[in-house]
Amino acid sequence: MTNEMDELIRKVLDGKASEEEMRVLMRWMKEDGSHREYFNMLKKVWNMTNGPKLSPERKALEMERFVGYMQNSSLKKREHLKSKVVRLWYRYVAVLLIPLLLLGIYFWSEQKSEPILVNTETNVDFGKPVLMMADGREVILEQKNEIIEGASEIGIQNDSLFGLNYMGAGLQANVSTGEEVYNTLSIPVGGFYQLSLSDGTKVWLNSMTKLRYPVTFRGEQRNVYLAGEAYFDVAKDADHPFVVNVEGMEVKVYGTRFNVNTLEEGVVQTVLERGKVSVKALKTGEEVMLKPDDMAEFYKESGMVKVGKVDPFTYTAWKDGKFVFENATIETIMSRLGRWYDIKVFYGDEQVKNQTFTGIITRHSNVKDLLYLIGETAMVQFDQKDNVVTVRTR
Repeated sequence: MTNEMDELIRKVLDGKASEEEMRVLMRWMKEDGSHREYFNMLKKVWNMTNGPKLSPERKALEMERFVGYMQNSSLKKREHLKSKVVRLWYRYVAVLLIPLLLLGIYFWSEQKSEPILVNTETNVDFGKPVLMMADGREVILEQKNEIIEGASEIGIQNDSLFGLNYMGAGLQANVSTGEEVYNTLSIPVGGFYQLSLSDGTKVWLNSMTKLRYPVTFRGEQRNVYLAGEAYFDVAKDADHPFVVNVEGMEVKVYGTRFNVNTLEEGVVQTVLERGKVSVKALKTGEEVMLKPDDMAEFYKESGMVKVGKVDPFTYTAWKDGKFVFENATIETIMSRLGRWYDIKVFYGDEQVKNQTFTGIITRHSNVKDLLYLIGETAMVQFDQKDNVVTVRTR
């Protein structure tokens, strides 16, 4: 391959390619099957070194599969490809372990659900977040620096880079001492916004999310009310626990980083990245403590809580502009993409819903290009008309 094409592939995998560069790459991949093969190999290695962490069990399983594959393959061809990978990627990866390299080549050759990272100019029609003041007045938030005040609130800063900031905010003189005055921040489809609460807690709000919170915290607990998905980096205050209230449960925090998602049907997911939180089901009174890398799933109908180990990156990367999928079903993937791109999804058959895919996708990708490249590496076909996507087995 030419040095120019190697450089273009690197830009795509690093998430730095423009939309035109993406189209150049796609045309090149269509020209020859070996071009697509070469690209797939390199993106496998990239994802293994930059994507979701694999468990030791998963690594052992994939290595076993790889050995079996190599015994039935042309070693001469594979050795040529391996040497090409080493020459190209030595410049970009400080240490690339041989088992990891072999694992990447196996994924390129055998996996039906192949990793991919795409970054192009967006075609998402981003909605604008709306701040509802205590008196019901709505303020559409623009990406500009401004101070927002209301009948009860003063000094709310809207920053073009860091979103809303309440650390310097306060209440008007006509508000009674000790009274908590609430605002509500609403994020539309395709939207995203950051928020700093009065105590210094930082919150990232995902698409289709609402958060209700006090202008200043004044009670024994720091209560906020969530519908949707948000990532919290909570300021430590042992005397005033931070509590996230959602339908049927609450998450109590003393200072930590975690993600809460109420958007999945029938379940609330709480993923702990750092620190310690408790999850309490209000219906049953059951309360469980989470450790880092734990995910608690609260089932709304039964009120039960289930806890298991996960890679938090898979569940929190959205705040950094990425979708991360680890053996996710097409149905799960399209549900998440549908909320972000505001698309309706139909399935040509039930089996296609259970196809799995692993990969990293930037949230600002052009949806047509994104679906095209997933379709190139997964056993599915996407037919799009306006905002309707039909998925079929290929």
